[in-house]
Amino acid sequence: MKRILAVAAGALAAAACSDSTPVGPSSAAQPVAPTRQIATGDVIVTSSNDAGAGSFRAAIALANANPSIQTIAFDPSVNTVDLQSTVLYTGSQHLTIQGNKATINGAGAGGTAFRMNTLGADLTLQELTVRDAAGHGVHVEVDPNATGTVAVSLYDVNLIGNKSHGVLVNDQLDPSTQEGVQPDDRGSSASVAVVVVGSSFIANGFSVSDRDGLRVNEGGAGNLSLVLERTNAEGNGADGVEIDERGAGNVTIDVTAMDFTGNGVFDPADLDDGFDIDEYNDGDITGTIVNSSANRNYEEGFDINENNNGDLRVDFAKVTANENGEEGIDLEEDDDFGNSGNLVTVMTDIKTFGNGDGADGALKIREKETGNLDVTLTNVISSHNIGSGIFVRESSGGNAVIHIENALSTANTAGALDPFSLGHGIELLESGGGDMTASVVGATVSANAGFGVTASASGTATAANVQGNANTLGLIGGIVTVAP
Repeated sequence: MKRILAVAAGALAAAACSDSTPVGPSSAAQPVAPTRQIATGDVIVTSSNDAGAGSFRAAIALANANPSIQTIAFDPSVNTVDLQSTVLYTGSQHLTIQGNKATINGAGAGGTAFRMNTLGADLTLQELTVRDAAGHGVHVEVDPNATGTVAVSLYDVNLIGNKSHGVLVNDQLDPSTQEGVQPDDRGSSASVAVVVVGSSFIANGFSVSDRDGLRVNEGGAGNLSLVLERTNAEGNGADGVEIDERGAGNVTIDVTAMDFTGNGVFDPADLDDGFDIDEYNDGDITGTIVNSSANRNYEEGFDINENNNGDLRVDFAKVTANENGEEGIDLEEDDDFGNSGNLVTVMTDIKTFGNGDGADGALKIREKETGNLDVTLTNVISSHNIGSGIFVRESSGGNAVIHIENALSTANTAGALDPFSLGHGIELLESGGGDMTASVVGATVSANAGFGVTASASGTATAANVQGNANTLGLIGGIVTVAP
């Protein structure tokens, strides 16, 4: 049985780390706390005071000094802790904080509410709300000398109204980006694994541009894995969730029952997405997105970009992406910095309605460089979008294999921002040196501004049992046949 240590009066206070970012608009209301449990842990937080005996700050100070302390739990009597400065964890051991529905109020902290700087320790947060910090709500900084895997886990955690990132996990020496410049890929050799279950990221990031609900940065030789389950990211200033992987490493995602809504409004010059992944240098993006939605985000709903060498292999099932400012779903292989890699995706039961201008298509899949494209779409509904309902393109020296079955793509209109965005129902392009083998079976493509189905390629494209526009199949080049 673990020992229970009383928090001594006068215990060392953790050092403050000031993130002096401007204060943004007021945050969303705090959720109603469910029934709380009896606290058990190595150290029990019994005081709501900022410092002193029984305080959260004193508990962290004890953990910094004593590696046998691995669990800090809040007593049910502690409801809200009003911090007056950042609480800093520097211990070498893995740490679990059981909040027991308590709230950490960072409004008076002058910067980040809780920060962790250690050499490879893991952090688990449970049943905790962190809100209203002038900096990040929670910041985990991975030491440049870390090895192995650094794990950050959130279970029933709410990040609300923090003016910078709600949660930042950073393993990059320089996370900045510059348009058209390959970003700095330096970081530790450690991998980063993040798990988020039953949590929320609400109204964070209203201070400066590019501050997200959840941001995970990985650099150096390690991999990045992300599990998101039963979680919502709503009304954050930049992306609801952003994943940035640089260096020789892969990204693996497992996204289930997620809701990304109304994110990305803060910077009109650089609006942002619901869920954004950027992978640079050698490495793949693989995984699944299931039973999830991205609606009314100010740029794209789901934006997944794989750059340099590596494949993009992400499957979607039962996903909705409606009323986003640009694409609802956008998968691009070699988005900004091209090289080799394939794009392979299977999408089933997809809905994209009412997505906005400046986009090639509401559902967009594009392989831009020398790799191949392999796309299977089944039971897709894409209607009343600006741009094509379904847009699939292979742009360079690879081949395209496309199969679309039981699609409904209707009432899509031409875009004002792109002269080539003509509002086709289904638009298939092979504009490089490769061949396209495409089939469209059982589609309904009515009342679109452009063609119902348009195909341009060397190779073959067939359309069978297609109902809709009078000129159902549009031909720009290649060999196209229409089956009865």
